[in-house]
Amino acid sequence: MMCRGVLYVWTRQTYVCICYVFCVCLGSFVFYRRKSSFVQQLSSNLDVNGLAVCNNRVFVIGIASPTIEVFDAVSYRQLQTLTVHAMIDPWDIAARPASPYLYVFEGMYQVLRIDLNGQIVTRWTLDGSQCSLSVSRRNSVVITFSDRLDEFDSVGKILRSIKLGGIICHASHSLSVDVDNFVVCHGLSSDQCTIFHRLRLVDSDSRILDRNRDFRGFMYQPLHMAVADHGCVLVADMHNRRVQIFSDNLSRSIDVISTRREQAWPLRVCYDSPRGNVYISTLNGKVLVYYARTRTSPQCECLDVHSGLIPDHLIDMDYDSGTEED
Repeated sequence: MMCRGVLYVWTRQTYVCICYVFCVCLGSFVFYRRKSSFVQQLSSNLDVNGLAVCNNRVFVIGIASPTIEVFDAVSYRQLQTLTVHAMIDPWDIAARPASPYLYVFEGMYQVLRIDLNGQIVTRWTLDGSQCSLSVSRRNSVVITFSDRLDEFDSVGKILRSIKLGGIICHASHSLSVDVDNFVVCHGLSSDQCTIFHRLRLVDSDSRILDRNRDFRGFMYQPLHMAVADHGCVLVADMHNRRVQIFSDNLSRSIDVISTRREQAWPLRVCYDSPRGNVYISTLNGKVLVYYARTRTSPQCECLDVHSGLIPDHLIDMDYDSGTEED
């Protein structure tokens, strides 16, 4: 938030009028601009249904394929193709940015921990009703089921199971935001019923701590999320053909990417923080790359706004709060 004012200072001869400009209450959310730019489409030969960024490389899996395509995160050039013979029908893939391991859903029943050369290190079995996975900063693996979250260590030992309440129906993905709290996206639409499509912040005791309250453009099938900079969260909103970015407490959002020009419906989203690139896998099996601009310094933010280099409307957003029946 920008604050302007006039300060009167008494000297021996006269009053001196000094105009001042300063910034207060700079939250993490002010570091994102509205605009993003399309970079290119990865030249994958797979019918892509999952991707992960790890160690400056982009790892891509496809439907009913035992291969993982590996791309350079700087040049977007394909570096190699890994063949994992035990991987017949991968559903999802996740990794920490600097981790030496990838985690892959194989079919509906197994999680494979794979090194960056394509060798299986560990595997464990699930009950068959899971939706997606993510990897926390502690390198635990969070499995999202329709009605619960299970957290495992890196070798498949279950650490805890978190039952999701009745309000959170048909969860599709979750992220660990700290030791005790998770962001969950959920929702369902069919001919028979429509359930609110929302993000919710829950703790390890299944309590709902908060939810998204931005009602300017409802979400319609939020399927997948990624951790962005400054504690923010990227969300693939499939039927609205966009990627939104939410503040760390889910109170504000910006439509940071629209995929309408590319005529694409986003299914998965992945963020490459060092380069500011957002990777999106789409309903037609492609991978689109966008550059989403971010800044890292509150001091630079204030100076840029004051100098007119950044328009004010890109800095702070005020939305109607709206209401919702829980």
